[in-house]
Amino acid sequence: MKHDPQDKSGLGSAMACNRVEKLDLALSDYAARDWNAREVFLNRRFEAARTELGHWQALSETNRELPPLAGLTMTVKACFDTEGWVTSCGSKALQEAAPASASAALVRRLRMGGATLLAQTNMTEFAYGALGVNTHFGTPRTPLDPAGEAIAGGSSSGAAVAVARGYSDFAICSDTSGSARIPAAFCGVVGFKPSRGRYETDGMHWLSTSFDVPGIISTSVAHCRLIDDVATGIPARKPRRSKQIRLAVPRLLSETALDNTVEDLFGACRSALEAAGIVVQDIELPSLIESARIAVDGGMIGAEAYALHRERLAVDFDSYDPLVGTRIQKGRENPAYLYVNALNALAACREQFDAEIEGFDGFILPTVPMLPPALATLADEETYLALNRRAFSLTEFANRLDLPSISLPIGKHPAGLMLTGLRGEDETLLAIAEVLEPLAAKF
Repeated sequence: MKHDPQDKSGLGSAMACNRVEKLDLALSDYAARDWNAREVFLNRRFEAARTELGHWQALSETNRELPPLAGLTMTVKACFDTEGWVTSCGSKALQEAAPASASAALVRRLRMGGATLLAQTNMTEFAYGALGVNTHFGTPRTPLDPAGEAIAGGSSSGAAVAVARGYSDFAICSDTSGSARIPAAFCGVVGFKPSRGRYETDGMHWLSTSFDVPGIISTSVAHCRLIDDVATGIPARKPRRSKQIRLAVPRLLSETALDNTVEDLFGACRSALEAAGIVVQDIELPSLIESARIAVDGGMIGAEAYALHRERLAVDFDSYDPLVGTRIQKGRENPAYLYVNALNALAACREQFDAEIEGFDGFILPTVPMLPPALATLADEETYLALNRRAFSLTEFANRLDLPSISLPIGKHPAGLMLTGLRGEDETLLAIAEVLEPLAAKF
């Protein structure tokens, strides 16, 4: 099912198409594919969703005012509670847990805004991986690889594939080091990571309490803005920025090993932005590398993950994917003083970034320095760990420094243009992203 880029507002405007028919086409495509039934969706409610869409369709024909998300289908990553479904976080260790008695606050808010829940999406186990590999339920592949061998990226792998294949209009996911933006780039869709505290997190199951935020994967920036309006529950503020957009390119990029295709596409995007009158300037942003170093040296994600998983690991370690359980287990070796020092150092690093970026609306980078590798190449553990680290090497800065960030598709390539904004200036980021989106889409 192809999405109409002009169809930006649910059913609130005149219906240009029948949403039930669009869903039927999408699900026919889903049923026709030869894949593990749980590779993309862990739980589904196709018939109930079809009935809901029929309800909105009928109401739209009476000219009644509808909720802003009426007619849009959404999926929910398996780390968010959804009433009646087990929140497995993509792990066998939780698949026998009791179903959630209530949906996460963000899910409830979007449902109240009219969104139709379609399914729960697969993910890297406990969101601890950037490549989307799941040895329990299957590993989704990007629709942009004709051979069907390249991974979708993670950890929100099923979410990105569901949107890219047209099964849902948008997906709710999480982002710890790039989990919304990496799979969005690999699958050719939009992935948005907001500033911390922007969306409610009640009912979200954490990997890292310092870095996790709920995120959005969608077909367009316009959809992201619409979903963001509903998710925040407040009217959108007028974006605060100067008339001319000013974007930085961190000089660290010159020292980053990029795949040739990624380097060429980013260069083409930069030229297009400059031709459109956007100021693009290379500057030093040492706080980016420093923030990543602080998080690693302080063992922050591992320590926080171990704190959350300690009791379960002690009795059920064998149910974990070895690549995930072993890394979480190492978190117990992290000295408390290193963790506390890292928390304090990151606070100072964020102030340093604010000073470095003064005069700019944000900075741009390739979302991922590489194209998605074939799943078969990840069988070797050393290769997996190296590519996993490389995949989030550019996205992690936004999480460490608490910045809003968005990945935009570059044409039909499995690569993204990432715009990262100023802390708390999410509306400005989304407004600028709408300007950049068509410029990146033409390649």
